[in-house]
Amino acid sequence: MYCVANVLMGIADIMGEDYYTYTTKLFRRLSYIYDFIGIILSGTRTKVAAFTNAKKGSKILDVATGTGKQAFSFAKMGYEVIGIDLSEPMLRLAVRNNRYNNANFVLADAAKLPFKDEYFDICCMSLALHEMPLNIREEVLQEIFRVTRSNGTIMIMDYARSPKNMLGRYFVHYIAKSFESKYYPEFIHSDLDPLLERKGIKVTAEMSVTYGIFKIFKCNRS
Repeated sequence: MYCVANVLMGIADIMGEDYYTYTTKLFRRLSYIYDFIGIILSGTRTKVAAFTNAKKGSKILDVATGTGKQAFSFAKMGYEVIGIDLSEPMLRLAVRNNRYNNANFVLADAAKLPFKDEYFDICCMSLALHEMPLNIREEVLQEIFRVTRSNGTIMIMDYARSPKNMLGRYFVHYIAKSFESKYYPEFIHSDLDPLLERKGIKVTAEMSVTYGIFKIFKCNRS
């Protein structure tokens, strides 16, 4: 079994590679410990699903689903949900742990989603934008916009840029840098709101969670 130290050492070895090679190797390594790390986020996943306040029968896409924890939170509430991810090892864990008939998983690139226009009522992405360079971030948001129905809901949860809580600020600007991807520093110093607006995604409500470390954005697809 991989220990955390071995995983982090492996991540350091792949820092210089391009996005797809880097991401594939990164999450192959992280898949061994991702669910252990994700235990502290279980309540946050539930808050994202509840904050969505989706109508009964809504079709939901969970982008960059990883091991499926966010998708499971939606499935538990009775929604039809599809989770997609670029990492095959992560998806294998999602499929293995799936106990819901209304949750399915597909291996896919978030920048090239294999779904028709306006197919989903809701698209959600939790803790994924900070793992992408800006150009991929823009492509992914454009694809999310494309597959969400007109006036549908887009949910995004990620690190807050400036938590009000002192502990949260310290975590975001110092601790998280030690274990997040090489794209994290640029993300945390960027402003997400203008990027969302450029992609036709309008923020209608926000919620800070986990000592302000993370922020949930509820958005409309204009």
